[in-house]
Amino acid sequence: MSDVIIVGMPRSNLTRTVRIACLEKEIPFEFTSRNVQTPGQNATPTVLRHNPFGKVPVLIHGSFVLYETAAICRYIDDHFPGPLLRPVPAQKIARMNQWISLAMTRLDQNIIRNFVIPMVFADHQRRHDPAFATEMTRLADVIRHDLSVLDKAYADGWIMGERFTLPDMMIMPILHYLNAMPGGTGMLEDAPMVLDAYHRFKARSSAVQTDPLLPEQILKSA
Repeated sequence: MSDVIIVGMPRSNLTRTVRIACLEKEIPFEFTSRNVQTPGQNATPTVLRHNPFGKVPVLIHGSFVLYETAAICRYIDDHFPGPLLRPVPAQKIARMNQWISLAMTRLDQNIIRNFVIPMVFADHQRRHDPAFATEMTRLADVIRHDLSVLDKAYADGWIMGERFTLPDMMIMPILHYLNAMPGGTGMLEDAPMVLDAYHRFKARSSAVQTDPLLPEQILKSA
């Protein structure tokens, strides 16, 4: 049994980010979703015991417990031996932190929380509500803008250059869900550098091992 345990939801893009970081760092870990709430449900006592805010993922390393995806990923990279998941020069680290912040506060919010989840869980009545359609169209325009910004950043292969680093591990699982949405593939095709990175991401062992295997409900959402 590994002394590193990741608690989370299999289809959570944030949980996937942490699992990818462990795999890329080449450290053994145990992944568990036991006693974790299903999406949209109240936090379970087990999760609240680890994180008073009731969110996953959570990292348990011996007696040390840590929550918040960015903090977990930095801890994994700083604490364990193995391939570096970040650049070394100070300015590049600052730039990396910029993209990590944007991934967590903007891309995750706009794409996953405000676009994908409402699209997936909207009932028939809401799907045919003009106000809902208007809001989804507005968000699609925001996402296209953000992808155009990312496209320039991915011109050298990955967002920090030639190496797959922590910001990529946060951004790519988000794009996995966008790609499954109606119109999502077209959005990515308008950002060819991002799309190329996404295809290369899908071929990585860490991505294959953590693939959430999206259900029909997501793949056929409209």
